[in-house]
Amino acid sequence: MIKLNAVILNGSLKHQTQLAPIQEALEHEFKTQNIKTDSYIMNQIKIISCTGCFKCWDTTPGICTGVKGDIGEEIKKKVVNSNLLVFLTPITFGGYSSELKKIIERLLGTLHPGVQIINGESHHLKRYDSYPSILAIGISENSDKEEEQLFRTLVYRNSLNYFPPVYKTYIFQKDDEVKQERIKQMIDEMELKK
Repeated sequence: MIKLNAVILNGSLKHQTQLAPIQEALEHEFKTQNIKTDSYIMNQIKIISCTGCFKCWDTTPGICTGVKGDIGEEIKKKVVNSNLLVFLTPITFGGYSSELKKIIERLLGTLHPGVQIINGESHHLKRYDSYPSILAIGISENSDKEEEQLFRTLVYRNSLNYFPPVYKTYIFQKDDEVKQERIKQMIDEMELKK
């Protein structure tokens, strides 16, 4: 039996607690399904922002050498070797939180700098043979439908460049009760292969 791996990147900002019940429910379900899980609460670890040096593309393919002194490379290795990447984030102006955005930008080295044209758009080439599926879960503070649509569009656009076999986007309202059966359904819809 193949052992599945998941990486949870929790982009909560300091003093935000809305994502904790979702993370706990995900971890519980992954444990129930025997999926090895690495969880990171981004505001509790040191992640330095990408410097934009592009060395991970042209000098040390796939390896960030422009940033030193954090665990960004460790997280990237876990992501590349996982079956499922989970983004947890408060929806901020239709996007990811600043905490989550820092590590997403550091994943740039997982892509090849070359481009290909897909449906009239340029997209990066794969650096690796396989990439994890992406499950993006956002918390909406104010039930703003336009902001929620921007978030869905952002996840879709990122999925075009990160080559996930499956990607899904779910949005919770800040006062929604987190039900384990809903979390189980989300994971089941990811169609992870055992």
